[in-house]
Amino acid sequence: MGIFEEFKVRKDSGEVLLLNELTSEQLKTIFIDEGKTDKMISQLFEVKESQITYRRKKFGITIRGSILDDFLMATSEDAKEMNEKIKHQLLDEKNLTMISKAVTHFAFRNGPIEDMHATPNNQLSEEDMKTLNKFMVNRLAYIFKLVIEERWMEFDFLIKSTDRLYGHSWDEAEPDDGETRKIIEMLLKKG
Repeated sequence: MGIFEEFKVRKDSGEVLLLNELTSEQLKTIFIDEGKTDKMISQLFEVKESQITYRRKKFGITIRGSILDDFLMATSEDAKEMNEKIKHQLLDEKNLTMISKAVTHFAFRNGPIEDMHATPNNQLSEEDMKTLNKFMVNRLAYIFKLVIEERWMEFDFLIKSTDRLYGHSWDEAEPDDGETRKIIEMLLKKG
């Protein structure tokens, strides 16, 4: 039994359903996974259809977003197949330099280090930046080479020994997509 049906059973047993108690996850499941329309949901909760539409948009629950999630998270069979194909195309030795440079820009150069270099007091010289960039690209190239060649024992050793010796007491990692998803969404809207 789906969430929509569970709510329907509760309503049929005399419970008054309150829209503000419907979580964004429940609404997403009802709308995306169970395929219920705003009208059907509004009738269940005895509110105007526009209230459901507003609530969905407020939480970012859209068909387009769902399709994007499906492909980016590779949940459908088509998306899994495409994801695997792209993985094999990308994880090729010939792409090592491109990957290393792109990740250096994404994770290092296009962050606080650029501000330190570009500010009026110029804390880092052009030579400093060249040295840092080259170091980062080369180290990342080694890491991605391990991944591409599936040298998991060496990768495991690198990660665990480095963590043990240096970064173990740092704050927990908080994945930051650098607004990549927003950029993909904008590109899809243009197309």
